[in-house]
Amino acid sequence: MLTDDFGRPVKSMRIQVNTTCNLKCFFCHMEGTPIQMEKLTPEEIERVVETASRHGVNKIKFTGGEPLLRPDILEIVKRTRKHITGDISMTTNGFRLPSLASKLKEAGLDRVNISMHSIDNDGFEFITGTDGLDRAKEAVAAAVSAGFTGIKVNFVVLRGVNVDQIERMIDFCSLNGATLQLIEYETAKDKLDSENYLKYHQDLGGLSDDLERRCISKGRNELHSRPVYTIPAAGRTVKVELVMPMKNAEFCNNCTRIRLTSTGELKGCLMRSDLNVNIAPLLSPDNGNLLDASFRKAVKMREPYWTVKDEYQDTLLCND
Repeated sequence: MLTDDFGRPVKSMRIQVNTTCNLKCFFCHMEGTPIQMEKLTPEEIERVVETASRHGVNKIKFTGGEPLLRPDILEIVKRTRKHITGDISMTTNGFRLPSLASKLKEAGLDRVNISMHSIDNDGFEFITGTDGLDRAKEAVAAAVSAGFTGIKVNFVVLRGVNVDQIERMIDFCSLNGATLQLIEYETAKDKLDSENYLKYHQDLGGLSDDLERRCISKGRNELHSRPVYTIPAAGRTVKVELVMPMKNAEFCNNCTRIRLTSTGELKGCLMRSDLNVNIAPLLSPDNGNLLDASFRKAVKMREPYWTVKDEYQDTLLCND
């Protein structure tokens, strides 16, 4: 297993299979890459996965865009499963999931994260530009029916838009056997004064305190050391996971992920592109040694985006 210069092992890979999406979520970061039509073939993706697996990567997540818009997504999952014995998952808006859930499970997919950022029709349409809340709910039901376990519902918390819906989302996930993943609205360091960030960012500290009081148990997701609370809801229990990356050194210090963009770049951090390593020219079968060396280089170049210094400077500003 490879580690970077900060002692962080790389155990998982997030693979962006496209940059095409059928929704228009205004906060979408597109995995930190610009929208581009170029995409890797299933054979090329498999070659990267095979290389990564030799260096200890045993967890894969497919993203987009919307990964289910790729007509060859089943082939990509099957090729990946040949090299990965650990968890293979996908983040999806779920619009095509009802027709593909069983086939994805059969192909080797273990889990799905379904994006559902509002439980109100108007809120869902405001965020996504689509009247598709019922489709998202159907996707959750389809995932359960197909036999997926560890299903997560992704919910980006937006001040003034959906904060008041969190309790209903907790109940929805409890009734559907899913984990609610509450995600902090994030942006880069040079965009902290942007209009959208200032308008919609909601600090999750208060929510964390509330969950701490309500929980019957608390755990941690090894990735980013994310807190996971088990709380009573809707006559059952439900897990609520908090994703809080902003100005959070602990989050970055526990990042064990590397990314592959849809254009064939290895990306060590969502928020940075200056340290990317382009491996697209090396994905033919006769470039194995060069691909291996480039993978090692990309891991070595990884750096935590947020540091203790950032947290300290933020404290000084708050106390100024």
